[in-house]
Amino acid sequence: MENSAMTIAHVDLRIPGGTLVLGKLPRVAGTLSSASSDSAKFSTGFPSDAVEMRLDEIGEAQDWLEQGRGIEARGFPVILTIRSNSEGGKWNGSEAARLKLYETALDNLSCVDVELRSEIATSVSKRASRLGKTCIVSYHDFERTPPVAELQTILSGTQNFASVIKVATMIRGEEDAATLRELLGERWQVPLCVMGMGPLGAQTRVSLAIAGSCLTYGYLDKPAAPGQPSAADLVARLRAQLPEYDEDCLQRRRTRERLESSRLASIKS
Repeated sequence: MENSAMTIAHVDLRIPGGTLVLGKLPRVAGTLSSASSDSAKFSTGFPSDAVEMRLDEIGEAQDWLEQGRGIEARGFPVILTIRSNSEGGKWNGSEAARLKLYETALDNLSCVDVELRSEIATSVSKRASRLGKTCIVSYHDFERTPPVAELQTILSGTQNFASVIKVATMIRGEEDAATLRELLGERWQVPLCVMGMGPLGAQTRVSLAIAGSCLTYGYLDKPAAPGQPSAADLVARLRAQLPEYDEDCLQRRRTRERLESSRLASIKS
């Protein structure tokens, strides 16, 4: 896995009791889209390296902040996403209201994800930087994969303020997957996450992670994007193909088990 984008650029997702590094190995983010899924299905942990909480799906009425803190206390960094309806999400409120939610998330959790096209992207990223947190800035194209030169221009500007850049495009053929793969062969100032959407994009969730994408996304309770596989399947496939990822998973599982034992002991006392 000798990829310059992986070996040079990396960021730390800091949580109580540990750190998850993005950039040196691929990581699987499991997407959580409902508030009840945490306690109902994942009482023994999550089949992923980090948990993306889709607040636009979960809804503000739920005690999302307490849930996010609880997830991080169990050893899983939270990526808080409030995806706008203009980019495939369910948020249709004001940008001012969304900015306040992101500010609350950054005050309490390790990472957020905001769209590049959003007017609040720079503000969210600057606050993350001030707090030593991580801001993923996302670019989506649900219709096509733009030419590599166009994507290079987008990345060149975005890397000046993002902690991590995520590029998700619709895959219509192998040439589109090759375009995304080409991006991973270049040097960037920040870690790069690339993935394909749609039926033909499903296979890129593993192949591009192996090629150097710092993150890949799978669902925990229900698919949140076209062609999204389960997080458990992605973890299993990466562990089978990357011995270093498999060993890292085992080490972090042992760390989480010790963390959970300490947490339960403190509750009992």
